[in-house]
Amino acid sequence: MADDNESGADDKKKSGMLSKLVIWGAVFVMGAGTGVAVPMFVLPSDPKAAHRNAVDEDRMDIPEPDDKLAFVDFDEVVVNLNDDRYSRYLTCTFSLQIAASQQEAITKLVEDKNVVLKNWLIAHLRDKKLEDVRGKLGHNLLRREIHDKFNAMLFTDGIERIQDVLFQDFKVQ
Repeated sequence: MADDNESGADDKKKSGMLSKLVIWGAVFVMGAGTGVAVPMFVLPSDPKAAHRNAVDEDRMDIPEPDDKLAFVDFDEVVVNLNDDRYSRYLTCTFSLQIAASQQEAITKLVEDKNVVLKNWLIAHLRDKKLEDVRGKLGHNLLRREIHDKFNAMLFTDGIERIQDVLFQDFKVQ
């Protein structure tokens, strides 16, 4: 009799385990099915078309190497240099050299982010000392710093679309 009770308890345990296994198996299959089915309904059927749309909306194409040049003028900036008496100031105007095929889009982007770009430029130039902007080396270093930062701030995809920064006026007084 004791053997009958033990085998009945074992059957109940096995049947309870089996039902739990069946339930968890069903949950797993439904989860996997949902993981496969949802992207089919949410994502477009042509992934290349989705990528093309994202490229068109978020960023511009990479310019061709033989593309003609265009220039986007930037506002004049006047700042005090970082010297002991704040008696020296720098006045500069410059243009951004870009590909002609992207002139319209980049001009609009520069106009939209003009306040942010100008704020960074003023803060950056105010940290400079007279020695930092003196001569050809200082001039070229400053052009490169502006070039790198403007590309980073305007184009988050890592492609440098500003080819060069060209000073039109650069005076220290």
